[in-house]
Amino acid sequence: MREPDLDAEVEAFARKVMDAADNLRTATIRLTSINVDELFDSATEVTEEFISMVAGMDTASPALKAYAERVAAGECRWCDIETLARPVPPEVAEMKSLPREFIWKWTPAPPQAPPPPAWPPAQTSTGRFRSGGNVVGPSDWPDEFEDYPDDRPWR
Repeated sequence: MREPDLDAEVEAFARKVMDAADNLRTATIRLTSINVDELFDSATEVTEEFISMVAGMDTASPALKAYAERVAAGECRWCDIETLARPVPPEVAEMKSLPREFIWKWTPAPPQAPPPPAWPPAQTSTGRFRSGGNVVGPSDWPDEFEDYPDDRPWR
């Protein structure tokens, strides 16, 4: 309903008040339908969104905030926090020590060992050493003319 003699500013203000009252009624209905026991009975899964929200809180440790900046810069990922963060933020230890409250699905990857060196170098039948097993040159060709490779130029 609209009053014809009502000032436009007063009408806009009244509309804001009525909208706020409607939002409050909606929030009250939603709040009464929440089962509080379900909120505290299930553990919270630690996801990228969750830990990033924790890092954004005022109470987050400096180590967690620093790692969040590295994640935002694309330098690392949240799932690697245990192996790449130095020092490891205290929030990580706390979440991992409370399995009934937090589900931590990220497991740190074991450090990868470097590949073994190619030592000693392979020796050909001519007594020359090859730097790798895939190097082929004129000294590796057989002595029969029919077995030579095609006429591709060498570089």
